[in-house]
Amino acid sequence: MKISRWNAFRAIGLMLGITTFAAAAVAATGADASKTFGAAWSPALGAWLPDPDAGFVAWSKGQSSVTGRYDYFVCGGARAPSEAKQSFYYAGSACPAVKNGTFFVYGTAEPIKGNVVYDRAHAIVLYSKGCCAWRGFALTANTGQPPKSVSDADLRGVRTSRSIALGMTRAQVEKIYGPARPHDTRGRPGWTTLSYTTMRTKPTEPGDACGQFQGFSFRQDRLVSIELLAGC
Repeated sequence: MKISRWNAFRAIGLMLGITTFAAAAVAATGADASKTFGAAWSPALGAWLPDPDAGFVAWSKGQSSVTGRYDYFVCGGARAPSEAKQSFYYAGSACPAVKNGTFFVYGTAEPIKGNVVYDRAHAIVLYSKGCCAWRGFALTANTGQPPKSVSDADLRGVRTSRSIALGMTRAQVEKIYGPARPHDTRGRPGWTTLSYTTMRTKPTEPGDACGQFQGFSFRQDRLVSIELLAGC
């Protein structure tokens, strides 16, 4: 049976996750998960967050345009990232708000860990989450109140290093990133997404082992969600 490069990467990531988080996974499936992770354990918070792994799906379906540049979130003025671009944490490393956000854990076989900050006044959420061989950072507007108290901050000024910000039109994003074919946003009726990736080959072809996946989702031609996902 022929195994694609992508499936091989995911299998390796899964094995690493099982090895690394075996003890935590066992605890997470039992009634004492909250004892293992303390106040950070929150399946409700995990269910509330938008899902920042759509970039994998778009790439696997051939919906992503190739870009030669990585991107990262900038918060509170011009800052340089503190991580190398190959790091899973690169996209959030110039944004203290998310790095210092409320820590959370949820999941079973592969416990997912992240940090979240919520702008209550403007209904914007910024967060990271991931496990093993991937980590996603996302900024999403029009997000309802979280199920538990989390860090609060004014997120209106958050943008990416390439000057992508919420509220932009599809044409404005394409002017910066280049043309892309819009596709329906997974799990979001009425939304469309422009997807890009630094991966220069398809999942079934040899090439880059890891890369960044950038997704920009629109509602009524206004940018409402930015996803920067790193994965192998």
